[in-house]
Amino acid sequence: MEPEVEIRVATPADAAGLAELKLAMSPPSAPLADWERALFAHDLVSWIAVDPDSRVCLVAVVDDQVVGMAWLVVFSRAPNIGALRRLTGDVQSVFVRPEFRGRGIAGRLVDGLLDAARARDIGRVSVSSNADGASVYRRAGFEDAPLLLEWRAERDGSR
Repeated sequence: MEPEVEIRVATPADAAGLAELKLAMSPPSAPLADWERALFAHDLVSWIAVDPDSRVCLVAVVDDQVVGMAWLVVFSRAPNIGALRRLTGDVQSVFVRPEFRGRGIAGRLVDGLLDAARARDIGRVSVSSNADGASVYRRAGFEDAPLLLEWRAERDGSR
């Protein structure tokens, strides 16, 4: 029998586990020293703490080990007549350790983020996905947005 997977809001105690997942998701070009890993973990917790109402981080935990993560970053949009508070969300850094994939963990993390979006009355949530992850988002109700455009500084030579 597989161990139970707990999905919950991340706490400062999860910092090291979150840092390891972020590093596994986007590995650095050179190995990191222990102090660099610790500093990165501290930076993640500090980033969440700066404005906790605009950041939701969920973790998947198995036997006290953080095995998955998902982030929702909330943005305030320009007000409209009759709608002064307009929020949008962006799902970021959904990642599950390879050995724990195929158990529905990513879907549960995304569902948890969407529950958090509903609780905050967020009208729109977007995500940038790779081909492997797209099915998780489609099952959660995401649809293609054909008019989404993107600008990147590194493409126009300004960086």
